[in-house]
Amino acid sequence: MSSKTLSEPSSKNWPPPANSPSGKKQDAALGQEFRGLPDRGMITLVLSICCFGLMAVFSASAPEALQSFQDSTAFLRKQAIACAIGLFLMYTLSKYDYRKLRRFAWPVAIVALALVGLTMFSKLSVTTMGSTRWIQVGPIQFQPSELAKVATILLMASGVSKYFWWHRHVFARITVVMIMAAIVVKQPDLGTAMMILGTLLSMLYVSGTNTLLIVSAMGVGGALAWHHIQKTPYQMARIQTWLNPYLHPQQEGWNIIQAQLAIGSGGLWGQGFGHSLQKLHYLPVQHADFIFAVIAEEFGLLGCLVVLSLFGMFAYYGFKIALQARTLFGRFLAIGITSQISLQAVVNIMVCTGILPVTGITLPLISYGGTSLVITLAMIGILLSISRDRGTTEDEDAEFR
Repeated sequence: MSSKTLSEPSSKNWPPPANSPSGKKQDAALGQEFRGLPDRGMITLVLSICCFGLMAVFSASAPEALQSFQDSTAFLRKQAIACAIGLFLMYTLSKYDYRKLRRFAWPVAIVALALVGLTMFSKLSVTTMGSTRWIQVGPIQFQPSELAKVATILLMASGVSKYFWWHRHVFARITVVMIMAAIVVKQPDLGTAMMILGTLLSMLYVSGTNTLLIVSAMGVGGALAWHHIQKTPYQMARIQTWLNPYLHPQQEGWNIIQAQLAIGSGGLWGQGFGHSLQKLHYLPVQHADFIFAVIAEEFGLLGCLVVLSLFGMFAYYGFKIALQARTLFGRFLAIGITSQISLQAVVNIMVCTGILPVTGITLPLISYGGTSLVITLAMIGILLSISRDRGTTEDEDAEFR
């Protein structure tokens, strides 16, 4: 998608004054009802991925659940509850006028920033496997960095759809996103921080931001990330074992080796559903970060191709919705949501296959994780709301020339 397609308005007359003819047309457009039904292809696709994900979580988590809780369905039931909540939010948000979300951009960003900050400075934070990524209030435990992803998309979409990328209001939004990402790095959770920044860069690119500046920002960001990795022993060990997993086969290299064994033993057809051997306490976090490896072992190369096809179709439908959106805000919102989910899926699969170092990123809609599943389905609900408002008229097109 060309960035020029989304950045046509002239700086002299954009945004149009409220009392101008184009401004009145825009206000009238905001009062119109949606023109169509949600994209049925996207709905069918998302439901299919969720069902496949529940099946994969049950198979991957059953041995650990049986040992820890004497109930092989313990993780499945929690994931099913999160899925039901997420689907309810998806349905509710698909009925809500996405154009009204612009007013919530800053409040959501402030709440997300506060919650992410609480993970570092509050007794409510929970530390698991060396990372302080969660907050627990009573029986409810959630990961604020997932909300930070939504805040990034809303904040940037509301900014770049109204102002050019060099405007001070856009820079203020970028600053907030950078602060959230910096706190997430401190948790430490470099993988999620990279997802937040990746979404930020993708939205700046399609808004018409100078490509040289984006490349320069990526270079500076890469240098800072490398400096941080060098100062963090466990992350540096991940890089070394990524280059040579057998350097520390019983320690940092264990995850990559076991994942590759699982994928390799799957062959073309796989070992069959429920017959994975690596999930029997060999492959760590097999129902979350490395669930793709279990899928590869049980369903083989064909199963892997099915998963890749599902996410490829998701990207296709998502960007199609973006192109058909009637408003710039809807376009940027759809691009941000589609880019974030698709990028996360690609990174997770590349980690499991050894193409990238271990990052702790889950596979969207499939991996175990209540917060991730609920937030992802909520974002898809917004995407479906945008799909209901597709198609443009000549008058509305004229506003963006």
